[in-house]
Amino acid sequence: MDFLTKADLFLSSIYKDYMKFVKYMGVGVIGTLVDMALLFSMVSFLDVYYLYGNVISYSTGAVINFYLNKRFTFNNTYKKVHFQLLSFAVVTAGGWLISEVLLFILVDNVFKNSSNLTVMISKVMATLIVVVYNYIVNKRTTFKYFQ
Repeated sequence: MDFLTKADLFLSSIYKDYMKFVKYMGVGVIGTLVDMALLFSMVSFLDVYYLYGNVISYSTGAVINFYLNKRFTFNNTYKKVHFQLLSFAVVTAGGWLISEVLLFILVDNVFKNSSNLTVMISKVMATLIVVVYNYIVNKRTTFKYFQ
């Protein structure tokens, strides 16, 4: 048995859908890079308040994530995309709310500093938590019930 086969068997024994999670993480990296780049640009170059910038950047990353997850991660062919998009939007709104609250707590209360670096470090920390929430809820709702 080669290494990849052993790794697949091992990971499958821990979590049978591990490849979906790996794909989800790959798609998430793309959406997150867009999110982070937009937030950084708005805060650094346009002097946008970080919580307002987070609304725009998070939403843009979420739209990219929806389409890539639908097609690539979950290989979902449900034709009534508007129902899925609505479900995804509700889940995303929950993730965005978690992100906003965490950003506020971290930037204004923990670090007590709204420098660009502090905002971006806080964004990374919040994103790590929101990724898990979004995966679990979208897998159980958006891409399960709308197939």
